[in-house]
Amino acid sequence: MNLKKTSIYTSLSAIATFISGFIIVKVVAVKIGPDGIAYLGQFQNTVAILNMLATGAISIGIIKYLAESKESPRQRDEITGTALVIMGYCALAVTAFSIIFSGYLSKSSFKDSTYSSVYLAYGLCSIAFAFNLIFPAILNGLKQIKWLTAVNVLSSFIGVISTVILTYYFGITGALLASSAQALIVGVINIYISYKAGINLVFSPKLFHKETAKKLLGFSLMAAVSGILLPLTQIQIRDFIIHQYSFSDAGYWQAITKISDYYLAFITSVLGVYYLPRLSEIKHKIELRHEIINGYKIILPVVILMAFLIWILREPAIHLLFSKDFLPAKSYFTFQLLGDIFKIGSWLLAYLMLAKALTREYIITEILFSLSLVLLSRWFITQYGVIGATYAFALNYGLYWLLMWFVLKKHIY
Repeated sequence: MNLKKTSIYTSLSAIATFISGFIIVKVVAVKIGPDGIAYLGQFQNTVAILNMLATGAISIGIIKYLAESKESPRQRDEITGTALVIMGYCALAVTAFSIIFSGYLSKSSFKDSTYSSVYLAYGLCSIAFAFNLIFPAILNGLKQIKWLTAVNVLSSFIGVISTVILTYYFGITGALLASSAQALIVGVINIYISYKAGINLVFSPKLFHKETAKKLLGFSLMAAVSGILLPLTQIQIRDFIIHQYSFSDAGYWQAITKISDYYLAFITSVLGVYYLPRLSEIKHKIELRHEIINGYKIILPVVILMAFLIWILREPAIHLLFSKDFLPAKSYFTFQLLGDIFKIGSWLLAYLMLAKALTREYIITEILFSLSLVLLSRWFITQYGVIGATYAFALNYGLYWLLMWFVLKKHIY
């Protein structure tokens, strides 16, 4: 399946993600306000870290090695069987941690232990969360793009229903519990889809293959670094805003980052669904260079156009996506959108590090630029207020893009 066909399917997922995200954020914004958006951001970032640990951070490895073993059914079965065993044990460990330390997690996230129940619920559902991340990776690696699209669309729809109902009746606690309800329902649906798609998913220690596990876990460090550092960085920036200003100010910043997440969902879907398996398959530099140039010709202009349209319509977007209470975030758009362009430009190169298992380069650059984003954000926020976080974001990804070129050009030319 080529880039254009993949884009058609991933656009359906992106549209579903955008619409569901819009409804979820709108409900929380109207029902609870900026504070609720900040609470939701804290919880989602914390859960993202726990989810990464619950999967053993092997999703990228699954995509890569399934894409490479497309001609060997035996290898595919070894990869999926081993992946499920790793996921099962890791998810059980996260379950125990989340239940035992639910009070601590609540206090750390919300400065209040009142919400320990949401982490308790997450712990009880963590294996469902983990499976719902592993299964799409399997579909992606097998290039079952139609089924992957169905999974993503159904997940988005169920997320909307659970969030709307639980937020309406239980306020912020309901909004935080909605993801656990969604995980359970989607998990059952994914098991059914695996049957319909003819994918054999069996959890059994007998299916564990040591050599396959080593290959999958070889990607864990890279994926874990990225999967943990990104939400951890956002938590650090949000905590600094809360400490310096308020939960409401953190909510304004969270709102602008949410807009970025939603309109870029299509782009990131294409990168994950098409680019990673495709770059993993390519063996020759000429073909690799052609694929990357093609990505810049198609993807980057789309991002620039989308960012420009959102900048033009920023005030109506705030009213539409949130409420008039979020209008102070209007001034945050310019540098946030510029940073989005820089981010996608850098990712078109950075995905090569994942595809070619450039572990050292990937880990060093991820740690370096996560740390620099936190430090730059603290400095700019101190100097210019909350808008300084967007200055830091744009500058950080601009520098990251430049570094990606210098680090990776020898692998392309």
